[in-house]
Amino acid sequence: MATGLSGSALVVGAGIAGLATALRFARSKWDVTVLDHGTHQPVPLTGPDRHAARRLAALPHGLRYETRTSRVTGLHPDRFGVTVTFHDHEDEWFDVVVCAHPCCEAERLPGLCLESWSRDHVALLYRAVRDTGLPLSAAELLADAFDIHTDDRTAFAWWETTLKPHAIRRAFTHAR
Repeated sequence: MATGLSGSALVVGAGIAGLATALRFARSKWDVTVLDHGTHQPVPLTGPDRHAARRLAALPHGLRYETRTSRVTGLHPDRFGVTVTFHDHEDEWFDVVVCAHPCCEAERLPGLCLESWSRDHVALLYRAVRDTGLPLSAAELLADAFDIHTDDRTAFAWWETTLKPHAIRRAFTHAR
């Protein structure tokens, strides 16, 4: 795992949250690959996300962006990162995998039962976004977590802890 300096990240999904995550990782000198099938709906930006979008406009765009029909068929975390299995080409290894689109189906992959937004070196960004309603803010916080903390477990724990109050607040306000 990259110790708060740089590493390699695979971001699955190039919606607003996926690209925001990729851009923030790139700003922190990570080698980022964005995998996407090329189908997205526009996302309305309000509140904290509008401010985050303004900040993101000034970021560098040093991303390896791939639009391809590859499907992730397996995620195999170890102590240091994740080996990603694709259905149409050789396995690749990444420090962190961020699933920013539900079609990644990370939760249903064998051996990777994720009960929260993150586990080991895998982040379910789309679930965090669904629960909090804050796509850009959740994405920025994920990259911030890796800038601040020296290991992935601490980074993910901080990210989840920071977002949970927003999820609870959202659930409370929608229940009324």
